[in-house]
Amino acid sequence: MAQLTTDEIAFESLTDVGRVRKTNQDAAGSVLSAHGGLLLVVADGMGGHQGGETASRIAIESILEVVKNSPDDPEDTLKLAVEEANKRIYARGQSDDALKGMGTTVVALFFQPDSSVWVANVGDSRAYRYRGSKLERLTSDHSVVAEMLRQGNLTEDEAFVHPARNQLLRAVGIEEQVAVDISREDALPADVYLLCSDGLHGLLRDAELLQILKQKSEEKPSARLLQAANARGGSDNISVQVARIPGAGSGAPGIGSSFRSLGLTTPWKRAGAIFLGAILLAGGLIFWASL
Repeated sequence: MAQLTTDEIAFESLTDVGRVRKTNQDAAGSVLSAHGGLLLVVADGMGGHQGGETASRIAIESILEVVKNSPDDPEDTLKLAVEEANKRIYARGQSDDALKGMGTTVVALFFQPDSSVWVANVGDSRAYRYRGSKLERLTSDHSVVAEMLRQGNLTEDEAFVHPARNQLLRAVGIEEQVAVDISREDALPADVYLLCSDGLHGLLRDAELLQILKQKSEEKPSARLLQAANARGGSDNISVQVARIPGAGSGAPGIGSSFRSLGLTTPWKRAGAIFLGAILLAGGLIFWASL
C-alpha cells in the first residue's frame, strides 16, 4: 500500500463513565497534522476524581496541540507530544496540592500518508490491530502484572484476574521525565485498529474483543465494545477508538458509514459537500438536456 489518504480513514470514538464510577477520568481525541497525518489518542487518568480528570484532559489537549502544529517526522512528533503532556501535568501537580501525584496513561496511533502507522504508549491503555482473522496487540502494558507475565511468573489467565493488575510502573505526569514506547507498523487495506483504556480490556479478553470486531451488525463496533464492557459490569471508565483503513477485505463491518470516513467532520464541510453535489448534478442535467 504505497499511499494512504488519511481523510478516507473511517474512525469512531466513544468514552463512557461505566456502571460503577461517578465521574469519567478517561479522555480521547483526534487531530490532523500539518503534513496530513491522522492522530487518534486515548488517556486514562489517575489521582482521584479531580486529579484523574485533570491529567487526562491536559494530556489530550497537549498532545493534539503539538501534533497539529509540529512539522517534525512522526516519531519525533509523538515523542515531543507525550513529553510536553508529561511536563504540563507534572508542573500542574506540583503547583496544586489537590492535584499532586496525578497522572495518566496515553496510547496513540499516528496514521501517515506513506501508509505507516506510528504507535505510542505509556501505561496500560492499549492499541490493537485486527487484520484478516487475527487480533494483535501493538503495545506492551507498563504494569506490575505485565512485568510478572513477561518474566514467566504468571499465566495470561492469572494476570487477567490478579489483584495488582491496575498497578502501573509508568505513567504520564507522575515524574519530571517519562519514557515513551514508540513503534512503527505498516498499514494494509481493510486493517482495523483499536485503542482502548483498561475499562475495556480489563473486562474483556482479547478473544472476546476479536469476536465483537468480527460480528456483522449495523451497530458500530465501538458501541458494541462499550456495551459488552458495561454488560460485564462496567467497573471502570471505558474509552474506545476504532479506525479502519480503506480497501477491500475482511475488516470489521459497520465502520465507515459516518461522515468521518469521508473527512466530513463538521457541519460546514458537510454543507460544502452537499453544495458541490448539487452543482455537479445541475451540470449533469444541463449536459443531458443539450443532447
